[in-house]
Amino acid sequence: MKKKLPSFFDCIALLTITIILLFTGTVLFKIPIPLLLIIAATLAGIKSYFLGHNWSEIEGSIVNGIKGTLPAIMILLTVGILSGSFIASGTIPLLIDYGLKLIHPSWILPAAYIVCCISSLVIGSSWTTAATIGVALVGMAGAMHISPAICAGAVVSGAYFGDKLSPLSDTTNLAPGVSETDLFSHIRAMMATTIPAWSLALTGFIVLNIYIVPDTTTRIEHIESLLQTLESSFNLHPVTILPLAVVFIMALVRFPAVVILLSGSTAAILVGWLAQSQSLLSVLQYAYSGYTIHTNNEIINNLLNRGGIVSFLETTLIILCATGLGGIWESGGYITSLHDNLLHKIKTSRMLIISTVITAVISNIIMAEQYLSIVMTGRIYKDAYKRKKLQPFMLSRSLEDGGTVTSPLVPWNSCGAFMSSALGVPTLHYLPFAFFNLVMPVVAIVLTAFGLFIYRKND
Repeated sequence: MKKKLPSFFDCIALLTITIILLFTGTVLFKIPIPLLLIIAATLAGIKSYFLGHNWSEIEGSIVNGIKGTLPAIMILLTVGILSGSFIASGTIPLLIDYGLKLIHPSWILPAAYIVCCISSLVIGSSWTTAATIGVALVGMAGAMHISPAICAGAVVSGAYFGDKLSPLSDTTNLAPGVSETDLFSHIRAMMATTIPAWSLALTGFIVLNIYIVPDTTTRIEHIESLLQTLESSFNLHPVTILPLAVVFIMALVRFPAVVILLSGSTAAILVGWLAQSQSLLSVLQYAYSGYTIHTNNEIINNLLNRGGIVSFLETTLIILCATGLGGIWESGGYITSLHDNLLHKIKTSRMLIISTVITAVISNIIMAEQYLSIVMTGRIYKDAYKRKKLQPFMLSRSLEDGGTVTSPLVPWNSCGAFMSSALGVPTLHYLPFAFFNLVMPVVAIVLTAFGLFIYRKND
């Protein structure tokens, strides 16, 4: 059978059905996300078959889609080791202990946001920031009787601010590479949209913190009992900060992510064995299946009974299923069809920039992978930016405004699945409070609509 390119209506219909299936299945019926993704992939595969693709081609597209995520899965599993071993070593308990002593409840949300901004700017990784400092901050919020989902929103916001701007970040280097511009022109261009979005998010966290912390006296009294439980359960010697120091130093030197995470985990396993008076076998078991503790304080039990490779297995399954679906969409010609039809309807530079941001957001939903969103959207629009004589950093900025920051807001996207597992908060629970991630594409679209910060090659 001769292969046919899907029509624009086919693409929109399939996209709509997929989004409705995933959203209603997740929110209303609590169906596991991997199962919903398999159903969506089945529907896309059937449509591709009727368009002339045989089974071996559809199977190959699934395999090719999954191949691209293997590095992310390697990182994911090593973060699982890191999370379990960081608790067993006392690193996370130490951070929670210091944080509860230093950060007043009335400032926990803006503090979490700013700390994660600084951390991700320095090390260039939202995932590492969330899996280390982020876990401690969410734990602190729970100890203060503040919703972990709200604090997780602040953590995700801060982590992706740095991921978007840090010259050490993968996405900050990927976007200008796709757009054929240099790194620092790209970073300077992003300031125009990122700083207003950052400021709005910070204002939101300050205001929200005022309303959710009405009685700090009671909370401070409650914190004292938590501190006593932590200090009696762990040896909170300053040496327990060593694993985190290893991660930060190696990140600054720019070692590969997996090497950084394994080195930090190794340091944590040794500290857990030598400083916490635990057997080496026990610490290794915690790195695999997660840390377990039983105290008289239920909050401490809930905060620290987590981590390990096992806790990230469902996340890994989500990523495999989602990228398999993305592979079918790409090989079936759905992306190409959307691209061709969209470009015909774009008449002005403003519409081109706005369409880029929106396409990057939609790609995060369809392709379920941040890198694919940036690369595919960049390929679609690169020639159009040249025809409109727009500076190439306008494309790279728009890719990050829409692609980088919205990836953790999609439950089946690799970033959304990771953040949910690392922080112990479902994606849809922290989504309303991830102010920076929500505001960023809106700010980019509004500024563009008013004709602000649009740069052409003759400027």
